[in-house]
Amino acid sequence: MKKKYAFFVNEFLQNKRLDVAITEKFSFITRSSLKNSIELLTVNKKNQKLSYKCKLGDKIYFEYDEPPALEKEDIKPEKIDLDIIFQDQNYLVINKPYGMVVHPAKGNFSGTLVNALLGLNIDLSDVDKSRPGIVHRIDKETSGLIIIAKNNKSHVYLQELFKNREISKKYRAIVKGYFKEPSILIQNNIGRDPNNRLKMTVVENGGKYSETYVTVISRNKEMSYLDIDLLTGRTHQIRVHLSDMGYPIIGDKIYSRKSLKYKDAPLCLVSYRLSFFDIFSNKLLDFAIDEPKEMKIILNNIKN
Repeated sequence: MKKKYAFFVNEFLQNKRLDVAITEKFSFITRSSLKNSIELLTVNKKNQKLSYKCKLGDKIYFEYDEPPALEKEDIKPEKIDLDIIFQDQNYLVINKPYGMVVHPAKGNFSGTLVNALLGLNIDLSDVDKSRPGIVHRIDKETSGLIIIAKNNKSHVYLQELFKNREISKKYRAIVKGYFKEPSILIQNNIGRDPNNRLKMTVVENGGKYSETYVTVISRNKEMSYLDIDLLTGRTHQIRVHLSDMGYPIIGDKIYSRKSLKYKDAPLCLVSYRLSFFDIFSNKLLDFAIDEPKEMKIILNNIKN
């Protein structure tokens, strides 16, 4: 599908190659796909090459033939063991392991949760045909609970609950440093980091409003164990909020400096509780799991 894009070069994009500037501005576009799929490219209304070096204030316009989305038929079912917490005719609740991508995308077409779900040979919603069953997601590096819709009615219902913040999503994390506040509500806007397209950051202008409520469970001078209520669902929200406050999550290879002591630690962030009122069974569904064993080992070092 051909789409049209236009933007002005800001201070973060100036002096960069045009293809680099475009992919940093639009994180879903890769340099390789841009090279193969761009159909028209102008700078200040003049045709230009992707190698052009951007100047502050340049007006960029391009037309991009966006690759078609994956269809369910394009995704290969795979036999992958899943930790199933709950299942009925409407929902499937999975304890997703650390390191598993939720759905196929560029660079991850196999080994994802969707590949595993298709391998179960069960009914899944197809509201989004490229992501059967998927209503929400958690980061590849985050472990824990994720709910899957088994039909379109439950999918639409869950979408409404998420939209209206009527699903409680709670996390636990181990962060570096002594977290000073016993509890705090973090409120700000999160947007794409202009200097690194793989990262998000707290921004003063633009971005999306985000809220995270944090409570300290235990702490010492070296680290803190936190209970986190995710009130909005922005990309990397918890990781960005805690890092911005100066308390990066142990094992976070994007938002934390390298640590020799915990260089092999996985991201110490787990989605441990998920609850909502289910209109189909007329019950409150409440699911909870323990922390992963890797986190428990580190937790043994924390004392009040």
